[in-house]
Amino acid sequence: MNRNEPSVAVIGGGISGLVCAARLSQLGLANTKVFDTGKRAPGGRCSSRYINICGEVHIFDHAVQFFTVSDPRFAKIVSFLHTKKAVKVWSGKIVKLKKGTEPNEVQDLQAFIGTRGMQSIPECLSSLVQLEGNVWINNVHWDSVIKKWKVDDHGWFDYLVVAHNGKCADRLMADSGVPQIHNLLRVKFGPVLSPKTSVMQLCSLWVLLVAFPNKIELGYDGAFVEHPNVSWIGNNTDKYSAENNLHCWTVISTKNFGATHKVPQEHIPPSKEKEVTHLLLDGLAEVTGLDRKTVTPSFTKVQLWGAANPLNALKGEECAFKASHNVGICGDWLVSPCIEGAALSGLALAEVIDKHVKGERTDVGLQSGLAPLETEAIGSFPANKSLIFKPATQY
Repeated sequence: MNRNEPSVAVIGGGISGLVCAARLSQLGLANTKVFDTGKRAPGGRCSSRYINICGEVHIFDHAVQFFTVSDPRFAKIVSFLHTKKAVKVWSGKIVKLKKGTEPNEVQDLQAFIGTRGMQSIPECLSSLVQLEGNVWINNVHWDSVIKKWKVDDHGWFDYLVVAHNGKCADRLMADSGVPQIHNLLRVKFGPVLSPKTSVMQLCSLWVLLVAFPNKIELGYDGAFVEHPNVSWIGNNTDKYSAENNLHCWTVISTKNFGATHKVPQEHIPPSKEKEVTHLLLDGLAEVTGLDRKTVTPSFTKVQLWGAANPLNALKGEECAFKASHNVGICGDWLVSPCIEGAALSGLALAEVIDKHVKGERTDVGLQSGLAPLETEAIGSFPANKSLIFKPATQY
């Protein structure tokens, strides 16, 4: 590594941050470090839980359930991940489900998943970057004299990338002296987008991980659900062809349910855990036609996904960058709340920084404003146009 080359601090080790850092390195800006809060692994919303139940390890995808490909730039990344055996096509049947009606299969959908849970994707990408995990960045400071960013006690950097959102990103940049960047990170919460809002709005979702002692035969592996409480159900055991004694499912709530039952996610009262578990299991039984009395789980775990998905996104740009302060933001909330959106945003910001290093002093995305998104509660999945895998070692 050339210590004279510009340094970049990327705060956030989700897909957008990892892709941005990997692309920067590919462009010659290898003095880039990613800081991530994840205790287990990086990945942000693209992560899995490996839970030991009765001596067996079970895979649960607890946030992003799958992804699709519609952009050639993202297709190159997926091709790379495929050659590294980090992703595969999910051949499971995915349907739309409503109580009292027959399941309606989603057509023309080429779905991809990680090879060992969605966690395989960020694990593969993290091998391309310098990553410092289990780190909270509480303060950043721009020195206008030396034109560098001080990132907590981690040193000085020429460029700062904020690759996460929610209250933490809002607070981090509130007093940074770059109001145009902070304005795009300001956030409010709610299940329905306020018509006059000028800030990012995020919904909250409850996620139930549940294991049953007996196989549940439904004739499909995943379902977008029309129900007051449930928006998605997915069979993790069949998804990963696991030969375990238990059968593991993920149940994701609706936005309204998330708002109604929202509590501080760091300190969920046991009574709320019990209530949410009961209601989501009831919802699972109702939409699938299962007898609730016979659907007795061997294991349950609920978590509140506080800053789940955005209800609005940046208009016309895939990232934002303030040229005078060497700072940018990237993430799926700027493009589309899915893995492809996150990757495209990270790629775009890396390209902008590279041009800035080479002398192009242009702001990006600061005047674009936010526009409403129409997506499923668990994120949008753009229709696949075409994807042809080509052997690739870089993108």
